[in-house]
Amino acid sequence: MFDLPTLTNRTISNEMPPYGVREFWDTEACGSHFVDEQRGSREFFSKYREFRYDSEWHIPVLVPFSETQGKTVLEIGCGNGADGTLFAQAGAIYTGIDLTNSAVEATRRHFDALGLNGNFQIEHAEHLSFPDETFDFVYSYGVLHHTSNPNQAFSEVRRVLKPGGKAVIMLYHRRSFNYYIRIMGYMRLRLLWHVLCRFGRLQEDRDHLSTALKGLRGNQGPSVWQVHYENFLRTGFSYLKSENFVHHATDGPECPYAYVFDRGDARRVFGEFAKVETKTAHFPLRKYRLGVWIPRSIEQWLAAWMGWYLFFYLTK
Repeated sequence: MFDLPTLTNRTISNEMPPYGVREFWDTEACGSHFVDEQRGSREFFSKYREFRYDSEWHIPVLVPFSETQGKTVLEIGCGNGADGTLFAQAGAIYTGIDLTNSAVEATRRHFDALGLNGNFQIEHAEHLSFPDETFDFVYSYGVLHHTSNPNQAFSEVRRVLKPGGKAVIMLYHRRSFNYYIRIMGYMRLRLLWHVLCRFGRLQEDRDHLSTALKGLRGNQGPSVWQVHYENFLRTGFSYLKSENFVHHATDGPECPYAYVFDRGDARRVFGEFAKVETKTAHFPLRKYRLGVWIPRSIEQWLAAWMGWYLFFYLTK
């Protein structure tokens, strides 16, 4: 299987803030910061669905929601429940799980707002409580790369699938523009410049570090770069190593884990499945000012070549 780096190789653990995966993701249901409406309201969920499927239009294209009618579906990492509502509207018998109460309750409220039925519960992806061969279909979108042991989570996916069952899992793609150019290039250089500008005050800044979780999501804005700088103060130049920095350069500088994968890893990680197929997606040119003028066909071509999202289509 893919040899994932251990925590001790990733950071100087006794110098990092005392919070982990659950604490980071429980600050809000994933994606909530993109929508201004009052959280939990019907208007919020409507705007959230609009935002999600405008910015990630590939989801309804690449995920076979319509094929799950009458089937038992497990979503690992339900977030705000948008994708879950598509399964339920397609006629699936839906179960949504998440590590955090904030996501489980957000998904429950989302279903209630639309008058849909589903089951919702807190679960740990690496240790699911369901019996073997429970579900016809397992879905996880951008979640399992954030667990401390993705290999264990992948094994759980296979365990709870019925024979012949299918799974769709999206993970971050190593061989992508976002990884090589934006994260490993631009973001590390920007942080290094910030460090150099404060070089004479590093010890003074280190003496005033806080261990409080700020709950920042994403990687834009001055406050985000300040947290990156504080992480650097705790761990030194090892923070800039690729195997360390990537964890904090995807969903926020306080994110504990964010592993990246490629197609070669897939054959080793998912080798016990009878069938494994892959597709790449997400090259969001349209979120930039000039990108709105670029035809979607160009975006699709770039996404298929160097997209940030790597989809795995698995059959047990």
